[in-house]
Amino acid sequence: MDTSKLFDYFAVYGIGEELPLSQSPTFTFSKQSESTSSTKVSANENIVSHLRLRIINENEILSPPNSEFIKRFEIGHGDGKMLWLEVIFGRFNGKIRPEWNGKAISKIDLWYLQYEGDYIKIPASMGVEPVPIYIGIKSAHQFSHRENEYNCYIGNYDISPILNAQPLEGTKLILTFSTFDSQGEPPISDIKLVTATIKINEDGQSYKNAEIPIGYSYINVALGKNKDSLLCFRKIDPMHTTYKAELIEKFPRKGHCNNELNQAIPMFIFSEGIKLSKEQETAKVFSFMLSSAEETGQISKIYITALIFYEQISEQLSNQLYIMQNEINKVYMPKAICLISHWPFIDQYKEILKEIYRLTISTYELPIERVICNLIQEIPLPDQGITVVEYTIGNKTLQFSRPPPKYLPYFPGSCLEYLFRSLSIDSIIDVWSCILSERKILLISRQKSILTYAAMGLECLIFPFKWEQVFIPILPASLKNYIETIFPYIIGVSPSILTSEVEIPYDAVRVYLDEGRIDSKEEFPRLPEKLRRQLYNSLMNCANIFSLQDGIRYVADEAFDTYIKEEDDSKVFDVLKVRDAFLHFLTHLLKNYSKFYRLPAKAIEKIINSRSCFNVEDFLNSHKSNKPESLLFKLTETSLFAGFIESRFFSSANQFELEYFDEASRFKTSKNDPYFVKPYSHRETIQSLFVNNTGYESDFSFRYERFPRLNDVYFIDPRPIQVLATTITPKLKLAFKNDMLVRLSSLEWGKFLMTTIYRIWITVFAHCMPKYKENANLLIDLALYVMDGMKKSTNKPDEDMYRKLIEACGHCELNERVLSLFKRMKNQGIEPDARTHGVYVTAVAKSQELQNEINTILSKEFPANSLCLSLTLKNCKYMIHNSCPNCEYILSQEEIMMGWDRSYTSSTTACPKNFCEGKLTAKFTVILDKLMDTNRSLHVEYLSPLLIQKELENLIFTFGENILLSKDFCEKYKSLFWNMVLNFQLLKLPYFFIDPSFNSDNLPQFVRDYVKNDSKEKEAKNDQLSKTTKPNEDQSEGNSNETNSHSNPQTIRERFFSLIKKRKSSAGNENMSTKNLMNNMAIKKLFGPFIEEFRTGNIRRERSGSFMDSTEVEEYVEDKPQHPPELPQLRTYSNRS
Repeated sequence: MDTSKLFDYFAVYGIGEELPLSQSPTFTFSKQSESTSSTKVSANENIVSHLRLRIINENEILSPPNSEFIKRFEIGHGDGKMLWLEVIFGRFNGKIRPEWNGKAISKIDLWYLQYEGDYIKIPASMGVEPVPIYIGIKSAHQFSHRENEYNCYIGNYDISPILNAQPLEGTKLILTFSTFDSQGEPPISDIKLVTATIKINEDGQSYKNAEIPIGYSYINVALGKNKDSLLCFRKIDPMHTTYKAELIEKFPRKGHCNNELNQAIPMFIFSEGIKLSKEQETAKVFSFMLSSAEETGQISKIYITALIFYEQISEQLSNQLYIMQNEINKVYMPKAICLISHWPFIDQYKEILKEIYRLTISTYELPIERVICNLIQEIPLPDQGITVVEYTIGNKTLQFSRPPPKYLPYFPGSCLEYLFRSLSIDSIIDVWSCILSERKILLISRQKSILTYAAMGLECLIFPFKWEQVFIPILPASLKNYIETIFPYIIGVSPSILTSEVEIPYDAVRVYLDEGRIDSKEEFPRLPEKLRRQLYNSLMNCANIFSLQDGIRYVADEAFDTYIKEEDDSKVFDVLKVRDAFLHFLTHLLKNYSKFYRLPAKAIEKIINSRSCFNVEDFLNSHKSNKPESLLFKLTETSLFAGFIESRFFSSANQFELEYFDEASRFKTSKNDPYFVKPYSHRETIQSLFVNNTGYESDFSFRYERFPRLNDVYFIDPRPIQVLATTITPKLKLAFKNDMLVRLSSLEWGKFLMTTIYRIWITVFAHCMPKYKENANLLIDLALYVMDGMKKSTNKPDEDMYRKLIEACGHCELNERVLSLFKRMKNQGIEPDARTHGVYVTAVAKSQELQNEINTILSKEFPANSLCLSLTLKNCKYMIHNSCPNCEYILSQEEIMMGWDRSYTSSTTACPKNFCEGKLTAKFTVILDKLMDTNRSLHVEYLSPLLIQKELENLIFTFGENILLSKDFCEKYKSLFWNMVLNFQLLKLPYFFIDPSFNSDNLPQFVRDYVKNDSKEKEAKNDQLSKTTKPNEDQSEGNSNETNSHSNPQTIRERFFSLIKKRKSSAGNENMSTKNLMNNMAIKKLFGPFIEEFRTGNIRRERSGSFMDSTEVEEYVEDKPQHPPELPQLRTYSNRS
């Protein structure tokens, strides 16, 4: 995050008019040239472009259509013939028919039309054409000429004989159609043949009833083979269609490093989608906040202020949306201009956007691009408590300042003012106490500004606590399932979202901001009577401004409201006194909290319930608040309190806000000094740079008919600015620091290694899930199955693992599975933080764009001579051949793993032999072919799971999440790829998602087989452990195995190598230190069974019997990194033995 500048982006959102066709499954209107671009509209709407009739004999069979864009219906049967209607789509299921010219059918009907000789005559005023009839592959009609006011068509169009319709003299029964050009009606998006069913009425009489689908019209003529069907069609209604908002413009053009423009923004600005209007509605302005989950592991908040205005749609867009408009009947669409910043100066942002809008609808001496360039790149972020930055735009001057470090966090004063205008003081105290108890708070209002003001106002009043649960001031309709989540939240919604299909949780507090009331089915927390009375009295003196007749909050969204605020001397609002009153309450509620700290059991553990380092019981007893219904008791059970205690116990230097609260706790009020929270003053005021007018010094004026597309010609390089605040360089967040890893016991270290492998698997699996979007539900089941296995083998999955699955669900649009994952986390005692909810919101917003990127990546061919063209991972074999450079001791795989440095930076392993201080970089060989060919073998550095995780996260952080899907990944990042494959195979984890040879069509069967086989193996292991074998049975089994070994050469090898291995292991152990032996036992306990099965699998894959692990027979394998070791034949071993 760049903290030198105030703003991140300026952006424009709406229905774009110049987006390339390749970016969206949209259509191009017929009158446009090939170079004309198209718009993104409702991509799920189909368009019917052509109709045709086919007549065949009743004993003929019509071959199926050879295109997914064609649908057929049998609409008639008679006179020995069958009549089929073919419907041809220009766009179907988001795909565009390549040869489509933009033509759209807007009407179909049956008419008796005049017939003379060989011609059918259609009045030109009807604007219809006859549906062509095809016999075979040729059309039996064509347009002939125009005669007076008639269009004449040659050929036989009469379908009355086949439909058994009654003829009218001088006419024929003709199926006709109209196009959008001729009638101006909306195009048809779907056609169905609905067959009637027989029903019985109350009198016992039967009748036929056809249920017409909602939104469909129909031709009232009995059709179909048995004359029991109706032809139904549905039209696109552009005025009642909801369109998806898209990014139209942004500045800067290129994204900042580590600060890309959040793709969820349009979903929140147009929270219920974009709808067209026949009236030019007034401009609206509001703000909202998003939690941005960064790859570094940090959670940052971004503040978005949007001004929505309406402008008439262009002729190009009206053609693309099939809308007829003229000077009388005009159609308007909303468009939003936005400012995006990491700093909550939302009141100033509103004024800036209003000035930008005024400049575009009036005459100004500079292009609007210069104003935007100056705004985004030349306003410095003010420092804390020293400098006021003054900014001038148009005729308005605004000031930006931040409080000193040791002060309350900055919040706009308007947030609290609108909160107290919307609710009574008693209601605010009740809702505030529910937030401190981490209840669900559902804010309801038609005014988006009120929702944001109330949410941010309530959040600022809980200082020193920090709300890290779900916080969505304006909830989009597409995320309404969040209302049903089991976790605490502060969510704001429009009443229109709360339909019957949304189930509001029982424990949610409903806050009706427009009506000034609250509703809760559960009791409110009980506050200490004296403190509540003091709080109430203080607020009555400084914030008693609530009134049901207050008109200000009803125009909160209006950008240019004409409401005249009535001054009432009896109603005074003082922001600082309000914040002081709540701070005074909390300092007394937490009085003497610092006396109840105690040392935690483990300093490296994160505190979840605060009881590991804080004596909650004694603290509650000291306040006489040990009853469950009291506010303090409920507070101590929340993550708010746990975070508060943790931040103080593990606080770092320069946490000035914590010191400020502690000073407030020690403050003694008096008549001369009744308030701790006091105004702060700054030392100086600086004027930011004015708009750069270079090249436009005089005699220039700019005026726009509509908000313009930004022209790069008018932009100019930014001038140097005074840097007032420092820049924060983000760092990747790792699970543990190196010094913490050293403190782990040998068993904890082994579990940590195994957990890291699972973590790597979840990361790669989740990033690859969108590639198999059709089977996403099945893949989530597979991931949960693997995580259950992880819980049994090592540690429980943590929030980060669940977060990656939740993000994958967002990418794959699995909203219901997200709720189930949240419940699963809750059951396992995991409380999701703001980042977990933030990644899901962002994932939902970018799901379509991500899918388009994935499709583009997958459509690319493998590079020439690519290893992936012939690579099959399940047939690959691995040799781990390493010897100590000091003592030439050959290390086993367990010893290599145990010797890894406990570090995210070192790639060496230590020799386990006593008195040997040798260090080496372990390697393994991947054998790609059945026979050992030097051109088909790879030598790879054997990395610890810690290094794999670090390299993987760095790769994703640098190149984006789709880097794992690139066709050349296994070659470009060879070391990372093969280490992941090796570890996945070691722990018997599925790795199909990184296997270039895997066929996605086999995915469902693969998952079923994997779960089935894995479950069988686990059951077999459990049976073997629990089974007690008698001595004579052991002897019998041994004889049986001996008999089998004589008939199986492979078994001879295995037994022989096992014998040598035992001898080597015994000899090696004599030279190991006691510490190394104990460490080795810890690794063997966890990884030993996996390594043995891994070796056995290698031997089984080597059909020729010539492959083995070099640790099994020391003297036959040479360690030559530049060449694969030569493998001797089986007879050589026999001779040596």
